[in-house]
Amino acid sequence: MRVTGDEKMADKVGDSGDVVKRKISSFVFWNQTRVFILALSLTCLTLTQINSQIFTFTVICMDDLIVENQMSNATEPHWIEGTTEKSILFSATAIGALVGLIPSVPLLNRLGVRLTLSVCGLCSTLGTFFTPLAVSWSFYLVVVCRVLQGLGISVILTVLGVIPTSWSPKSEYSTYLAILSCAWQFSNVIFMPISGILCDSEYGWRSIYYTFGVLTGFFYFIFYMFYTDAPGVHRNVSEKELGQIKEGKTDHAIRETVPYKRICTDPCVLAAWISFLGGNLGFITLLLYGPTYLREVLNFDVRSTGYINALPYALCAIYKFSAGKISDRIKFASDKTIYTFWLFSSIIGLSIGYCIMAWTTDRNIAFVAFAFAIVTSGLIIMASVKCLAMRCQQHCHFAVSTVSFLSYCVQFISPLGVGILCPDNTPEQWSRAFLLITGIMILTNAPFPFLTTQEAAEYTKHKKSPMGEFSEKV
Repeated sequence: MRVTGDEKMADKVGDSGDVVKRKISSFVFWNQTRVFILALSLTCLTLTQINSQIFTFTVICMDDLIVENQMSNATEPHWIEGTTEKSILFSATAIGALVGLIPSVPLLNRLGVRLTLSVCGLCSTLGTFFTPLAVSWSFYLVVVCRVLQGLGISVILTVLGVIPTSWSPKSEYSTYLAILSCAWQFSNVIFMPISGILCDSEYGWRSIYYTFGVLTGFFYFIFYMFYTDAPGVHRNVSEKELGQIKEGKTDHAIRETVPYKRICTDPCVLAAWISFLGGNLGFITLLLYGPTYLREVLNFDVRSTGYINALPYALCAIYKFSAGKISDRIKFASDKTIYTFWLFSSIIGLSIGYCIMAWTTDRNIAFVAFAFAIVTSGLIIMASVKCLAMRCQQHCHFAVSTVSFLSYCVQFISPLGVGILCPDNTPEQWSRAFLLITGIMILTNAPFPFLTTQEAAEYTKHKKSPMGEFSEKV
């Protein structure tokens, strides 16, 4: 290593095997650049998730639209009063996410996380900032904005598996993944109370969209300027930290074709996908319809709904962080035992919460069950992503992108199902929905412990060809 001015020059091996020079800044964040990357990535993912959820809260405080429509002597009710229109807007984000997810794997292969996620952040920014204007003009423009917000979240789950693999040391993987996956919890902790306050203020619900639209654009600009797809090319990563990140990892620098067929027919991968499908149905329903359930069924007011809906997600974030830290330090149990425990503790917790909400008529007990279900649901995504990352290794981005696809399918179907099962938001209708979801979660998760494994699949390994070059086992 040699020093030139305020920068150091370190040798590194390029993809071609040649030794090239890497510039290292004199400021290396006290050998903790990966922590700054974690905080920045978490902030961006949280804001993107917030943008996709804002409508699920503001829909309960848009009464001014109905008043304005009546004062204008319109002959038709405003679209905000229609169950079908609201279901379409709930589902429009999932449509955008599915559309964006289709090219996500080739885009991530070609462009990397930095550029792909930045483009998604731009879509989310535009869709959020212009929603108030769209509401004033046309229902269909609101649908377009919701689709843009969906494009914004299209790669969240995929990069959730890629960023920790690239940036965290092997000994810190569970903690890194746990913190990064808190985007779903932090989004509710942050925007629910703020939304409750702004909805009741003189600024109204429109200010929520402007506030988070500006914040999203600002932080994604910082992300684009600072993030790199590999620690080895980041000028603020010291040689010491780079050694920590790479320690114990397999080098997969050689580009490979993703073995789509072998991944899609792998029993372990299939079990993880099916398990996530059922568990995510339970989580997404609470995520999308939590404010509606608290307001319409449990009869909390708007400001109270913002605060009390945020509380379970704050507790869930603490729970996930603790689980990640403990898992990184456990030596007496296998990785499969750990992530299977994560999954089943979440599914059992969700099922208990759903059953209590279905059977109780007491508002306080129902809220405690609601909070318990949210808190315990936090480890579902951690279990699925860790299982797929260990099994698929360098092809994890495809396996996790399929998890994203399933998540957005659930996000699309769930509002339609709730619209059919709970058209009037009565306690009886929600009870039937809760019991149905519980049954689906149990059935889809039963095969998980029997079919999953922590061993890397054969299609992730290399072998020497007769000519001495690496070739993939396809």
